[in-house]
Amino acid sequence: AAPPAAPAAKPGAAVVTAGNIPAFCRGEVAGQYGTKPIYVKTEAAARAKDGSTSIPGTVDKGNEGMKRFQCRFDAKGHFIDVMALTRDGE
Repeated sequence: AAPPAAPAAKPGAAVVTAGNIPAFCRGEVAGQYGTKPIYVKTEAAARAKDGSTSIPGTVDKGNEGMKRFQCRFDAKGHFIDVMALTRDGE
């Protein structure tokens, strides 16, 4: 079976250059989780066969603990979304 297709970027999404992807990801994660980018740690970006990029990482939510996430970008560098990898309550 073929892997599921990556979701599409939102229409009009800005193109993020490869060098700016980690910082852009930290900013998006900080906004989504209501914290500051300094509490967001990203790991190495991974490029898929279709050219899309994903960046895993963690955000320190203080009393709520560490939360894992993944930022996703399409093959052209458009930001797609931040996918939570840790369910609330874990």
